[in-house]
Amino acid sequence: MRKLQSKDVFNAMRAISKANLKEELKPVLAKISENKMSIEDAGIEGILAVMEIFSAKKSEQAIYEVLAGPFEMTAKEVEELDLNVMLDNLIQLAQENNLKRFFTLLEGMISTK
Repeated sequence: MRKLQSKDVFNAMRAISKANLKEELKPVLAKISENKMSIEDAGIEGILAVMEIFSAKKSEQAIYEVLAGPFEMTAKEVEELDLNVMLDNLIQLAQENNLKRFFTLLEGMISTK
């Protein structure tokens, strides 16, 4: 697994734009950036909330594409991950990156568009 890179923010923004989810994500991202929670909790809560919104909009493929970069695998491999491996990867992603800051950046980008 690699650390998040600048391109991951833009991959996330493209997925959000493609799925037309900007308004649905604003409250989730605001909650994450305002809450006093650990980085791990913010990351996991954020990713799970985003996954829930994407799945409701039938845009789950976009989540696989966003996670494929940091997970260093293809979107198809992310889609077929064992659930326990997926959760372990999400925890590792949250621990190795300041996901609270990542989601705060996304919130700022979404709010200004």
